[in-house]
Amino acid sequence: MEFAFLLPILCLLAVGVVELGRAAAFTIAVNNGATAGAEWGSQNQTRAVNIAGMETAATQDAIFHFETFTATATYGCRCDDGTGMSCDPMPPEGSCPDISCDSGPIVQCVQVKTKGTWNSILNYPGIPSSYQANGLATMRVQR
Repeated sequence: MEFAFLLPILCLLAVGVVELGRAAAFTIAVNNGATAGAEWGSQNQTRAVNIAGMETAATQDAIFHFETFTATATYGCRCDDGTGMSCDPMPPEGSCPDISCDSGPIVQCVQVKTKGTWNSILNYPGIPSSYQANGLATMRVQR
């Protein structure tokens, strides 16, 4: 008798744990997609200006069943100030042709932003039925 009363609660708890695990895997996939796109673009200066290539690398890495998934890549340049934080904050997009540095070398940076929307298996009262995660990766281009 007690088992008959507890079974619905245990089933609901099990489905909730599965949903939580799916949400965590979804968030990891969105962040990994951003990192993969930035890694692809930071390999050399030719890839750094290939916006479509970085966005494709991000999209192909994010292996998950998304309702929507978008990747947006940018690149920019700035003078290296010697602090190791040359790409934080990200330089303005397309700033490479107009830059000249007196204090140090020019640093080229790439950034990929990802966004994905995922729907849950069951709709729970008071909990949204869809979930959105954002990813961001910024890297310095190899010279």
